[in-house]
Amino acid sequence: MNELADVVVELGIPHLSFWGSSEDNLKKRPAREVDFLLGVFKKKFLELSEDKKIHKNKTKINILGKWREQFPKDVKESMEKAIEATRGYNNFFLNFFIAYSGTSEMIGAVKSIAEKTKEDPKLEISGELLKNCLLTRDLPPVDLIVRTGGEPHLSDGFMMWETANAQLYFSNKLWPDFTAADFREAIEDYTRRGRRYGR
Repeated sequence: MNELADVVVELGIPHLSFWGSSEDNLKKRPAREVDFLLGVFKKKFLELSEDKKIHKNKTKINILGKWREQFPKDVKESMEKAIEATRGYNNFFLNFFIAYSGTSEMIGAVKSIAEKTKEDPKLEISGELLKNCLLTRDLPPVDLIVRTGGEPHLSDGFMMWETANAQLYFSNKLWPDFTAADFREAIEDYTRRGRRYGR
């Protein structure tokens, strides 16, 4: 992950997002596997909170999902520390989706809009309103999705609204083996594509 973050800083790409786990991952996987994941999250976010490059590049860490509702106290404390340590930064953004479901996010946004229209029946339902009701309200539209592990599909409604015009790139490499060179190749492939946006 650190190598990929170095690439986006070098290329001036402001946002880099990682899929950490879905809601179902943490509810349905064996307890031993979940415990391992929690241990990784605890260790890695503590490291990020103290990472010299994170602070040098003024990189803000965002963590989206229901991890506060699901995770044990010690893991949450490590994640909160990373958020707090980088709260004032805005040069670059590392976004982590953990205990996240795009489907749940969209349902939550629709429920929020329904409540708003009860209060104001004349409220205009627009894309802007929907965007402001999403967990990802502060994130820009996604340009490129890189899917590793040879899986030619997306997972659990990932960022439904923001990925409407995203380009997709699939790699057969598993995530731990996906290197900075692989990431550069994905970005170079993206830059060679034409973007029509329906035209």
